[in-house]
Amino acid sequence: MFHHKFIHFILVSWSMWMSVIVYAQTNCVLRKSEDSIFVYTCDATNSAFKAIKVEFKLNATLSQYAATVLRADEYKLWHYKAINPHMVQRMNQTEFYYYTQIRIPWPISNRDMIWRLKLSQDSISKVLTVTLRNSPDFLPKNNGIVRIPTGHSTLTVTPLSPDLVKVNYYIEIDPGGSVPAWLANMFIAQAPWQTFKNLKDRILSQGSRRVTTPLIKDY
Repeated sequence: MFHHKFIHFILVSWSMWMSVIVYAQTNCVLRKSEDSIFVYTCDATNSAFKAIKVEFKLNATLSQYAATVLRADEYKLWHYKAINPHMVQRMNQTEFYYYTQIRIPWPISNRDMIWRLKLSQDSISKVLTVTLRNSPDFLPKNNGIVRIPTGHSTLTVTPLSPDLVKVNYYIEIDPGGSVPAWLANMFIAQAPWQTFKNLKDRILSQGSRRVTTPLIKDY
């Protein structure tokens, strides 16, 4: 038992250390820190729009977090400004395409996007990885709504104890249309902070009635 826990500790520590190395290369600046959720803006790889990094801890199990991620039709309950998020095609139990529209203040047009989501879990460290890849041509475009042309993100959920996880999220996205990069970058921190604040509140409100999935192995 001790040997197993020691290996688990080394693997988790390595995963967290690697995430620090990756993020350290992007010149990140802390933009918002509230309710123990830390939002950074970072230099993106090939874009004038800032990338976003989010870090926080959450009293939840891996299975509980995964169950929330796999329910695309419920994203409207916690995704900031999301309109009609829903699954459009399931590949398997942990991979699917989903559509969502984002409400943008006038006079800027609303945006929509189609993401391909894939959830996986390392069999030894138990770390969850959620990858999102934008698929703008998967569905026809809607009149009056700007289709987001490019975007990708990676989210990792690392178990720290049976009921405590650490979440690291990184996204690069181009909002498309005629939004100046300097204007978008001014307001870039609020949306991810509010999204993850809503997510934390939703999971914590479940209490003993927590929703889980048997697909994921816990700590």
